[in-house]
Amino acid sequence: MLKFAAGFSILLWFNLTSISHGQTSSAGSDQSAQLRVIVGTSDKSSESVLAIPPDTSWTGSISFRSVSPSKQLGIGNAMDLMHNQLALNGLQSINHPWHIVIIYDQFDEDGDNVHSGTIEEYWAGPKKYRVSYKSDTLNQTDYATDHELFRLGDQRWPNRAEAQVRTEVIDPFFNLTALQDFRASSVERTFGQHSLHCIVFDKPGVISVPMQYCFAPNDTVLRYVRGEDWFQTVYNDFTQLEGHNIAREIEVTDGGHSFLKLKVQTVELIPDANEKEFDPPVDAVSLAGKRITGINPKPLQTHFPEWPSSLRQQHFLVVVEIVIGKDGGVITAHAISGPPDAYKAAEIAAQKWRYQPYLVVGEPAEVETKIQFQNR
Repeated sequence: MLKFAAGFSILLWFNLTSISHGQTSSAGSDQSAQLRVIVGTSDKSSESVLAIPPDTSWTGSISFRSVSPSKQLGIGNAMDLMHNQLALNGLQSINHPWHIVIIYDQFDEDGDNVHSGTIEEYWAGPKKYRVSYKSDTLNQTDYATDHELFRLGDQRWPNRAEAQVRTEVIDPFFNLTALQDFRASSVERTFGQHSLHCIVFDKPGVISVPMQYCFAPNDTVLRYVRGEDWFQTVYNDFTQLEGHNIAREIEVTDGGHSFLKLKVQTVELIPDANEKEFDPPVDAVSLAGKRITGINPKPLQTHFPEWPSSLRQQHFLVVVEIVIGKDGGVITAHAISGPPDAYKAAEIAAQKWRYQPYLVVGEPAEVETKIQFQNR
């Protein structure tokens, strides 16, 4: 399935059978699963609240010293564990048609609400879905068919935040696809009187805060993710759909600041979907063969330039425009700003980058984007 999609809400006439919001899974009814998890200071922790310290710097409060490994796992074993959990959280592995409505708010570093919107998706298969996105900046509907994707409304691709709204709810393990050459550990993390069982991924020899997926103890409910960059995500208010744990309240912080607040307004099965409701209207635009722009593809391999000796003591920034091929390799690289003497080194480095192939209805597509190289 496309990693994100968006558009304005259109009434669809389906015979819908709702899953009651009061219905929770056996895991969700457990006290540890319904414990409220937040990203905040430890003084907010209580018998009913588990507070995870915010990450604000590379030397922040979350490090290997604060994690007590129970045992070391090979990457294969850890990924097996993750795939088992993936089958029990989110909607990405449910085989029956479903419908979901997600309301979201996006915030800036000052805590101001800068964008709000709604995602509505009707899904009947990896190549049969209809996704609408309505917000203050984007209105569009995507229709997936066996062969291509059609778009009605705004033709730009959703940005990083807009894409993240959908994946945080439907596919909370979306960052796993970009993991390469990571060491994996099974650990118990303690927060005051509470604990979580976590699978931690880190790169040996690299100073960073490790990626973490944390679950309620002795349970399968995903409660916390330490993702890429400075993103931390907490999951609360669970229900169950086809044996899957679905969080209806999700908050994403970035560098300790609130970034996204998501609310699942509706989540239900579609027992009798009308096939015609997935057909794109005649004025929808086919995206087949079109190069994608305005997104943030996931790099799998990166390289830093070998600057000319005359520039190594200077501070500067070089921006390189690249085209990523369907296999994830860089097809072309052209520097567009910065010291001209640094262009060649930046272009050579950019051509060595490799990205996770970007899929549109299961098929790889070419992507245009930019790389910034900074010399300090």
